[in-house]
Amino acid sequence: MIKTGLLEVTNGAELSANTFGKGDAGSVSIFANTFEASNGGQVSTITSGESDAGNITFQVKDNITLSGLKTGLFASTSEGSIGNGGSIIIDPRIMTIRDGAKIAVDSLGDGIGGNIQLVADFLTLDQGTISATTRSNTGGDITLNLQELLLLRDRSQISSTAGVEQFGGNGGNITIKAPNGFILAVPNENSDITANAFTGSGGRVDIQANGIYGIEFRESPTVLSDITASSEFGTQGTVELITPEIDPNSGLVQLPTIPVDTKVAQGCYSPDYAQNRFVITGRGGLPPNPKDILTPDAPQIDWVSVKPINTNRSIPPVTTKPTTSTPKRIVEATGATLNAKGQIVLSANSSTATSHISTQNSIQCHGS
Repeated sequence: MIKTGLLEVTNGAELSANTFGKGDAGSVSIFANTFEASNGGQVSTITSGESDAGNITFQVKDNITLSGLKTGLFASTSEGSIGNGGSIIIDPRIMTIRDGAKIAVDSLGDGIGGNIQLVADFLTLDQGTISATTRSNTGGDITLNLQELLLLRDRSQISSTAGVEQFGGNGGNITIKAPNGFILAVPNENSDITANAFTGSGGRVDIQANGIYGIEFRESPTVLSDITASSEFGTQGTVELITPEIDPNSGLVQLPTIPVDTKVAQGCYSPDYAQNRFVITGRGGLPPNPKDILTPDAPQIDWVSVKPINTNRSIPPVTTKPTTSTPKRIVEATGATLNAKGQIVLSANSSTATSHISTQNSIQCHGS
């Protein structure tokens, strides 16, 4: 067991509890704030023969970063063994596996693959691998519990495939739970989540996420980013993807489209007098309802005082007498006559006008 703040394993260094004789491999437990392995640095509990691989436990407060070829965490069995892969349990806040690094509980002999359990907020694989594969037996189980994001880039793999050398065995199980997070991949980068088999049955893939983008279920592997549980010569496995049934249009209300139909009653044509005009203008001005608020582009006019400014001069009092004027009622013309000057005079009652030259009895105006 190791307890420290920052732990680095780099340049081919190795923390191991391996065994290559009889008996199971030992276990490794690490408690740290930050762990980094690079350039071939490893933590391993590999075994051979009849023994099972040991277990690796990480409790890291902040980040775990694995980078570089031959770098990683290994609880696997070697070629020619009959033991089973071990278990790896990891609990950081951020997990990054990149540039060929790997987490593996593989069985390269006749045993079954081991188990991987990872709990994190963010998991990024960029040319990285999480593997519980087996050569000729049942693949192991991979369980990922994520709060925010699983990001797969550039041929990254999460695999519990069985029969990797075209032997028998059933695919293992992959469970990814990110009910409040997302799973992202680039479609043409061939990053895969696989529980495949060769002659046995495909495994089971269960994924729960708020959204899955750039990677999708396919019946068999392709050059794109796939989620598969296939078998080349056996029974297909099961893939279940659970995402919220969210329709982006479900919260939208389709408002009716009512065109503005403006109608103006037409009266008699009378040039330069009593002509009607209807104007549809733009935004601004006062709101149509006194209870509405002013819009940002409405003009605002400050209050002004109605009292005159005293300039120390004697201003004689002004007496105002209110007057009330009644506008004359407009009456449509019903007749037309010529006056003495030869001008046409319109009248409301042709019987009261003096007709000098009548061109017609009456001129009727009709509104259209």
